[in-house]
Amino acid sequence: MRCALLFNRMKNPHLMTEVMAVWPFKRKKIKNAEQPKRAPREINFRAIPRPRADRTIEGNEAIYAAVSRIANTLASMPVHLYKGYEIATGHPLERLVSLEPNQNFTAFGFKQTMEVLRNTEGNAYALKVLDNLGQVRRLDILNPTRVQIMRNPADGETWYRIQMDEVEPMVIPGYMVLNIRHMSANGEKGIRPIDVLRKTLDYDTQVKELSLDQLDGVNSGIMLTVPNTGLDQEQKDELVDRFLETYEKSGRSVVVLEGGLTANHFQSQAVNSDQLDVERITRNRVATVYNLPPHFLGDYTGTSYSSNEQQTLEFMTMTMVPIVQQWEEEMDRKLLTPAEIAEGYEFRFDMNAIYRADMATTANKYQIAIRGAWMQPNEVRKIEGMPPDPNGDKLMCSRDMIPLEVAVQHPEMLLGNTGGRPAEDGGGAGTSGGGGS
Repeated sequence: MRCALLFNRMKNPHLMTEVMAVWPFKRKKIKNAEQPKRAPREINFRAIPRPRADRTIEGNEAIYAAVSRIANTLASMPVHLYKGYEIATGHPLERLVSLEPNQNFTAFGFKQTMEVLRNTEGNAYALKVLDNLGQVRRLDILNPTRVQIMRNPADGETWYRIQMDEVEPMVIPGYMVLNIRHMSANGEKGIRPIDVLRKTLDYDTQVKELSLDQLDGVNSGIMLTVPNTGLDQEQKDELVDRFLETYEKSGRSVVVLEGGLTANHFQSQAVNSDQLDVERITRNRVATVYNLPPHFLGDYTGTSYSSNEQQTLEFMTMTMVPIVQQWEEEMDRKLLTPAEIAEGYEFRFDMNAIYRADMATTANKYQIAIRGAWMQPNEVRKIEGMPPDPNGDKLMCSRDMIPLEVAVQHPEMLLGNTGGRPAEDGGGAGTSGGGGS
């Protein structure tokens, strides 16, 4: 009954009263018994104010660099719906995820925005909007600050309470919302990375303010030393004026000092060198929270990579593989039906699009694949965006790697003898054998 009402709600907005009658799930009250008071499951206020994620990312270079690197990398990976080893081009979900999730976003912009929300607010939500036939028509990104996670105590099912603009909150079942989260302690809501870095960000802000104050006091000048220390303020001012007048007349080059007067140039340091370490510490902590190699944020201390391939491999293994797996599993679970999964449908990200950045390694991989007979030439040409070759649809191998039975039955293939031909249907075999003897 509950699922039917919610499905009808997606098709007819006038059924909101019926849906709201289903939620919240309340236990039956026992008559003539005093009910103990219980605290609500969700509390809408917080004792400590949370910093706004958008302002934090705009005001901190390290966090902006970390979030943009992860979001742009994931958004650059094409995602497709596969059936077996082939892209399901005829399935409506293929166009939805690979081209246009909704009318306001391309596939790149959708994935990038979702990852930015996940890496700032800890959670990224996308609502499935259905058509009249119950098929997914579009995916709408939700504001994470307006989504509240609930759980039905009867069966443990997850529900989402969504606050729309100037509309009463909507209660949606879990299968209608894609939830891409950061690390979670309860399996429901991801932890905000900015909350984890709050003390580090506060310390970094205080150091930057101190540095700005020091920059305001930076100056250079001349210190005059007078043997007679009994000068009053008027005499000091007169001495300074005479020195400046003489200094200006000489074209700021040569000054003759009399009466034991000495002049020394001084300049205060802009920023204490110890404070520069704070930037490195902040970058290291941000990299640790976002599971990034520190050199990706500009800290190359202790870096000993001999090639760009090793750096990319570390980043993909440590950072991107877990994120990609979460995306694929959530899309399979929320967008595909059990029947489609049984037929072999699944979503996959093309991570080779990132590995292809190293041309030398990519070329060597393709050469080994073609010589090892596990890729066809046209498969390689398709990946590289090249037109197919008429003779490129066959698996090939080098002469020294042909099967042993071929080498025994047709040794002329090893010698490169084009005069002899393979044995054919009995009669040809006798002719080939006579020539060999």
